Amino acid sequence: MVASKKRLSRQTVESPSTPDGLDTLNIAALIYRLDSGVPLLVEANETAKRQLRLDGRFPMADPWQWLDAGRYPAVGRDHPALLSVASTTSRQWHSFHIRQYQQPLLAVKLKVSSLEATGDTETTRHVLIAIGEVAPDDAKPELLAQHQPQLRQVFDNLPMGVCMIDAGGYLRQVNRAFCKFFGYAESDLLNAHFRKLLPPKSRQAAEKRHAASFPNALNLRRSLEVQLHDGSTRTVILEDTISRDEQGNPQRIVFLVDITQRRDVERRLEEKNRRLEYLATRDDLTGLHNRRMGRELLERALERGKRLGDKVAVAMLDLDHFKAINDRYGHAVGDTVLKEFSHFVVGALRSSDTLIRWGGEEFLMILPGIDRLSAQTTVNRVLAQLRHRALSSLELRLSFSAGVGEHRHQTSKGLLEEVDLALYQAKSAGRGCVAIVPVPASRSGRCLNQAFSSL
Repeated sequence: MVASKKRLSRQTVESPSTPDGLDTLNIAALIYRLDSGVPLLVEANETAKRQLRLDGRFPMADPWQWLDAGRYPAVGRDHPALLSVASTTSRQWHSFHIRQYQQPLLAVKLKVSSLEATGDTETTRHVLIAIGEVAPDDAKPELLAQHQPQLRQVFDNLPMGVCMIDAGGYLRQVNRAFCKFFGYAESDLLNAHFRKLLPPKSRQAAEKRHAASFPNALNLRRSLEVQLHDGSTRTVILEDTISRDEQGNPQRIVFLVDITQRRDVERRLEEKNRRLEYLATRDDLTGLHNRRMGRELLERALERGKRLGDKVAVAMLDLDHFKAINDRYGHAVGDTVLKEFSHFVVGALRSSDTLIRWGGEEFLMILPGIDRLSAQTTVNRVLAQLRHRALSSLELRLSFSAGVGEHRHQTSKGLLEEVDLALYQAKSAGRGCVAIVPVPASRSGRCLNQAFSSL
C-alpha cells in the first residue's frame, strides 16, 4: 500500500502540542513515549494502522524491527524516535525500513518532532513520527528474511572475528568470535565507534586512515595493536575490503586474526638471532669483536686506507704473565682482569680505533690514519698508563708486550705475520715493551733481531 509524500504543515508535523485530532491527518502518524530513552508506542492514527498493518491495544512495545537505509538494525540511538534530540532533524525526511513478524519489509520516509504532553519530565517525553511514504521494499526482502537466520548462523560461527563498519566508523554487525576476543557483549559493540577498540595513542591516526580509505581502498592487510575490554592489548592482523550495501553506501568488512602469540614467538626468534649474531662477531666475555670479525674489520680498514690513500697501523698486544694470574687466583679473577683491561684500553684509544680480542690474552689494535711510529707512541702511552692502573678487587698491576706494524702493500696475512714476529721480539727482550716492524721489513728473524737490538 502506497501513500504519496505530502508537504506537511508546521502545525501538524513539526511542532504539534497535543495528540488530539491525530485521526484527521491523511498520513500515517505515530506517537512514542520515551522513558529514559526507551521508545514505547502509545498511539497511532487510523491511516497508520491501515498502511502499517498495525493492530492491538496501546500502549505497546515497539512492534517493528527498524532498519536504517542500509538495512542495518536501527538500535539504540539510531531508533527514529530519538532523531528529535537534534533540533534540525524535524525539518528533514529520513529513510527507514520496518518489518513486523511474518510481514514483508516496508520502505518508509518520515519526519520526527517533539510533543508537549502532560506529565513529561526530564526523563520522560513524547515524540510524533509522521510518515509521508510507505512502499513495499524493492529488494524482495521476503527472500532475504527467509535466509537471514542461516546467514547469521554462518556469520556467528566463523572461527575468526568479523565485523562490518560503516563509512562513519560505526560497528554495524559483529560476530560471536569478535565479541569473545574483545571481551564485550554484542550490545556493547553494536553502533559503537571502532575507536573504542584501539589504544588511545593510535585512535586519531586510525580514524584518519579509515576515512581516507573510503571508498577506493580494497583488500588492505596490516597488523594493528588493539585494546580489549580489560585494558590489555593484543596484536592482530586485519584483512578488510570495501563493499557496498543495497543503497550503494560503502561499508568495510573486517576479518581479524589474533597474532599476539605468533608475534611473541617472532620477537623471541629475533632476539635469539641477534644473540647468535652477537656471539658470531663478539667475544662473550669482554664484548669486543672476536677474531673472526676482527679479520673482516682488518680487511675493511686496509681496503679503505688503500682507496683513500691513508696509512693503517696495527698492533698485537699480549698480557704479560697472565697464566700465572689464572693459576694463582683462579679463572674468575682472570676473567675480571681481561674485562677490565679491555674496558681500560678502549677508553684510552680514539673512537676510530678498534680493539679486538684475538684469543686468550692476545689483543689486536687497528689504528687507521697513522703510521707505525705514531702507533708505537700510542701503544707506549697505553702501556705507561696501565702500569698505574689496578685491576680487579685484588688491585693487580699488569703490563703487556706489543708488536707494531704498518700496512704498505702486503696482504693482511703478511701484516699480521710481521706484527706477530715483532711481538715475539718484545717478549724476548724482557716483556713490558713495544717492538716495531722496520721498513723495509724482512721476514728473517736475523733482520728483526737487528732492528730490536737496542731493546
